[in-house]
Parts: sequence; C-alpha cells; structure tokens
Amino acid sequence: MIEYDGENYVLKYNMKRIEMIESVTNMPTLAEIKRTGGMLSLLSLKTYIAYAIKKEGDDKFLPSKKGVKIAETLIENNGYADVCGMVLESLERDCPFFFQAG
Repeated sequence: MIEYDGENYVLKYNMKRIEMIESVTNMPTLAEIKRTGGMLSLLSLKTYIAYAIKKEGDDKFLPSKKGVKIAETLIENNGYADVCGMVLESLERDCPFFFQAG
C-alpha cells in the first residue's frame, strides 16, 4: 500500500494497463525486466506507477499526471530500489503470466 497526502493508494496491473505502459515506454514489460534485472529506468518506473495507481477501494485509476507526481514523491522518500521492488511485486501478483516457467 502507498500512503500519499493522507490517502491510501494501491498499484493494480492488468493487460490493458500493461499495453498502455508499453506504448509509453516503447519497451515490452518482460524484455525490460529481463534486460535490466528488474531495475527499471527512472522514466519507466514512474510510468509503471503513474498508469497503475488508484485509491484503495476505488475502481478508477488516477490521471497519469497525478500518478507521476506520486511516483516522484515515492522515489524521493522511499528510495529508488524500494519503489522498484514494490512495482515488481505488484506485477508478479497481478500478471503472473509474465513469470510462468516455460
């Protein structure tokens, strides 16, 4: 869970959200994770948060501009590595199809 400005937020991924993120980053999700060993570029990390964040218990995603602002604050306050880990944990939880053994 993410706390920002007195509100609780969560990251939630699905195929549609991943498609949006891949369109912005111009990089397939799994290719980027494998290429970088899970340490996403700063731009990608902010994008993965901005397009997947919503208030806890809400069905609607936040506007991406607000998501970027929250992402930047999270990275500054919690550190890049912790925020990267949070994104990867959420991806594993919500998109297990990326991590199935072939």
